[in-house]
Amino acid sequence: MSQTLFRLRIKAGEHERNDCPVSFRINRNAPEINGVPLTDPSLVSEDGHRIPGQWTEEGEDLVLHFVIGHLPRGASAEYIVTAGGEPDSGGVRFIEKENKLDVEIAGKYFTSFVYDPEIAKPYIGPVMGPYGDSFTRLDFETKEHPHHRSIWLGIGDVNGIDIWNEPAGRHGKQKLTGFAEKTDGPVLAQFSSTQVWTTFDGKPQVDESRTVTFYNTPEHARFVDFDFTFTVTRGQVEFGATKEAGPLGIRVAESMKVDNGGTMVNSFGSVGEAECWGQRAQWCDYFGNVGGHTLGIAAFDHPDNADYPTYWHIRNYGLLAANNFYFLGGKLFKKGQSISYKHRIYFHEGDTTQGKVADKYQDYIHPPKIEKV
Repeated sequence: MSQTLFRLRIKAGEHERNDCPVSFRINRNAPEINGVPLTDPSLVSEDGHRIPGQWTEEGEDLVLHFVIGHLPRGASAEYIVTAGGEPDSGGVRFIEKENKLDVEIAGKYFTSFVYDPEIAKPYIGPVMGPYGDSFTRLDFETKEHPHHRSIWLGIGDVNGIDIWNEPAGRHGKQKLTGFAEKTDGPVLAQFSSTQVWTTFDGKPQVDESRTVTFYNTPEHARFVDFDFTFTVTRGQVEFGATKEAGPLGIRVAESMKVDNGGTMVNSFGSVGEAECWGQRAQWCDYFGNVGGHTLGIAAFDHPDNADYPTYWHIRNYGLLAANNFYFLGGKLFKKGQSISYKHRIYFHEGDTTQGKVADKYQDYIHPPKIEKV
């Protein structure tokens, strides 16, 4: 028997919302939820339409996550939040395997987080599309940029150490030191991990923590949020002015790249490497033919990030990376300092217009307003 907790009003604002992940934060001691078993939450509309919800914890708050299927521009909708309803059997699930986490959405394999210590850096990939082919490249046999493994973090100059490329015997490494959190459910799956970036011989340089979130949205429009922080705990750290950096790097599927007929577009409408490389933009989208269908990958920069909007290291051969270090001259951090970044990666069907990339970016930086009524 479900129990009513409180009522929420969701306002679309100036943008039409479709398959839009949202969240509502409430103090865990609020009278509406204090002492109530918060199992199997749902949002139920006046006409009985049900949206699955999922709770996560953040400090003194609980966060209710859900996905809005459709809400027209300027419209609002009210839902009763309940607990103790019918559990959802689907959603986003982690499957733990040796040195990796597989991610399943609605019972189908989507991607993996791979942290094999024999590989220099953890990566996420492949990323499966709606027709059974990967959005990203993951080819351990290639000699062309073999360190470009689907989705990764890297910087080519960390105190003079290359932790982007992998020159034999002298490249840096990223060692996973543990998981702070792993949660999955009907709305999302999320992990938080810690890594130490080292020399080839294992001397620590900088600590990095990341939180990666996968959402239960349709196969033609999927999102991965990538939030990460670098913290200096051992003397100073310099990120050099290198183009071999992201820190976020994405390698698109070979058939998608511009060299094979694909297209890159940025938020200002610039097209192609000549117009997009080395330019600032809120987002870049890369789309092309994958298995006979047009698929695309858009990377979003967040206004909270330092030096927003970022410059882009984006290439016709298939690289998509957000990089301020090369174009702004690097950064020097003293012991105790840190820097954080937020990015959303949007995997979509169709080109930039068909995938409504600009609208999805607004969902990211200007989500619907949610209030308790």
